[in-house]
Amino acid sequence: MLTLFRVRPALLASAALTSTLLLAGCASSGGNVTAGEASAAANGTCDGVEVVVNFGILDGTSAAECVEIKSDSVSALDVVHDAGFDTEGNAKYGDDALCRVQGLPSDSEPIVVPGFDPYTETCLDFAPIPAYWAIWVQPSAGAEWAYASEGMGTLTLKKGESIGLVFTTGDGTPAPVAE
Repeated sequence: MLTLFRVRPALLASAALTSTLLLAGCASSGGNVTAGEASAAANGTCDGVEVVVNFGILDGTSAAECVEIKSDSVSALDVVHDAGFDTEGNAKYGDDALCRVQGLPSDSEPIVVPGFDPYTETCLDFAPIPAYWAIWVQPSAGAEWAYASEGMGTLTLKKGESIGLVFTTGDGTPAPVAE
């Protein structure tokens, strides 16, 4: 199981490697997302899967989109892409380790987090501890957000759930906020 948070990097790397080896060859379930349809019910709730993206210190516009799905479950990657967000995994772990959303962080501009050395994201391996994309899941509207137990490449979502992508800096990881 791949857990994408930064408490114990050695444990995280071991879990990621185990997950990658066990899940190698898994493919997304394409065709379960209604292409181009992002909608919300009249009462403001999502009748599909809500995608929330918070860019934090990066120069991106945070957003929340509701994506209608055709089946009981769908891959997180399909839902995020159908909501209009481009993603990039890293060279070592592919889509299970989210490296960029909408091209951010840039591969040419250093990320500056107070108290840490600046770095430029190469997408070769996991990002350094002070700045990375955290993946969150919310089982239903109003429920608590929790770190995803899998990476984007293997995570599946059900109607009524939400996925949050938050660019995290420093020691704490804020939960997603629909803006």
